[in-house]
Amino acid sequence: MVRTCVFMVLLSASALLALGCASTTARYPLGKIRESFEVTKQYRAYEINPGYNYFYAGVQLQPDAIMGIDKRYRIVSTFWHQVELTRDQLEYWVVWGDRQNTLEGFSRRYMGRYMGSYIVDPSGTVIGDWYSKKDWGIFEFRGDNVVVPHPPRNLPGSEYYERF
Repeated sequence: MVRTCVFMVLLSASALLALGCASTTARYPLGKIRESFEVTKQYRAYEINPGYNYFYAGVQLQPDAIMGIDKRYRIVSTFWHQVELTRDQLEYWVVWGDRQNTLEGFSRRYMGRYMGSYIVDPSGTVIGDWYSKKDWGIFEFRGDNVVVPHPPRNLPGSEYYERF
């Protein structure tokens, strides 16, 4: 009897926690990344879009992700840092990314490479681009062209965990 009561309390608490998490995520319309070899080629050619503001996530010398966002949008984030991106800086980041160990948080699907993606709003309209070793980007659209990008992550199950 006591075990059944404890189980029911834990089950109820888990359900409430799950509902709370789901409602937090669904408060605003969400955008995402859509993988693109075209974007990968642009970053690997060190092309900077003059219509974008650029941001990096992580340490400036060793970013986990780089994103360019259409200048009509305003980014609200303490995790992403705006940078006046130059060709030399972009080249350094791309070359640095190519030299990373695949055990350093890469998506398994990316096989140790940074990959490009489009950033799309909830309706599927492209609002920017993304270059990262992570394969999951989520963006809240809060209205009035305000975007809150979440930290880059790997899709559940795609983290590169193989050990030798």
